[in-house]
Amino acid sequence: MSHPDIRGTGIYFPHEKKYFELAKNRFKIFFTTAGDVAKGAPGRVREKLGYRAFDDWEIYSVWICGPGLRQKLLSTITPHIITNKFIGRILSYFLELLIRIFYHQTEFPLTEQFRIYNDKNVPLSHLEKLWMSNKTIYGITVERTAQYLTWRLRDNPYNNHNYFCYYENDVLKGYLVVVSDSMVFYIVDIFADNKDKRIFKLILKGIREYAYQKGIIRVQCSTIKRSRFLPGILKSAGFVNFKKLFCFQKRVKPKQLFVYLPDEIEKPQNSWDPRNWYVTDLIKEGRPYLDKSND
Repeated sequence: MSHPDIRGTGIYFPHEKKYFELAKNRFKIFFTTAGDVAKGAPGRVREKLGYRAFDDWEIYSVWICGPGLRQKLLSTITPHIITNKFIGRILSYFLELLIRIFYHQTEFPLTEQFRIYNDKNVPLSHLEKLWMSNKTIYGITVERTAQYLTWRLRDNPYNNHNYFCYYENDVLKGYLVVVSDSMVFYIVDIFADNKDKRIFKLILKGIREYAYQKGIIRVQCSTIKRSRFLPGILKSAGFVNFKKLFCFQKRVKPKQLFVYLPDEIEKPQNSWDPRNWYVTDLIKEGRPYLDKSND
């Protein structure tokens, strides 16, 4: 980041290049979100360093038809309709009606096979064991070792996580990590043994039931647009990319997620093909999902 007064002067690039070269002594693969700010300047800087524009983020959501849905919708809509709160009530009524039509909540029992942990009591060794037995079949993705998960999740000072774990015969077969506010569950990571679609379906059904019990009105999950696997799993579980549903503009060149891969590292598969990647929010920095400054 640079001060507005020196943007466009070329002062910033040597500074970033210096520390990028130092970082390459420790890390081999780099990710960055260039975004669409500053007229694309961050992306151009990253490309000069050797990054490639790789893919775009997509958000898939499912709405939960729980008690108090209309009131929560109204509280979300009303701040954006300052002049007429009556319109907000009408909109919230019709939104609730549409959600109940398209997202009818069916009962799904949370048996003892489902265990819910928090950052203090989660058995990260179970997650690591599941990762170690599956890491060769997920393509290019984040290493889910206990050491990394401790740093990225448990010791994260910004978010509190819940771990929704599915067991069979006391062996972890899949899990989902969420961060929540008063209305939304944000899926940070989801993982299942042997990429089993049945397990993914059970976990996603289970988190919808858990959200219903907690009074959450929406569950959302981010992944990359051109991934081969996870978008299909989310769609089959009833998750919808509303931006794609209502926006017909298509980008030719990716603009959000940038990747740096040095030529000397092994590439057992086409690393530049997003279909070979498995990406969740675990790849991100772990910053707060919401701006709490107005709370």
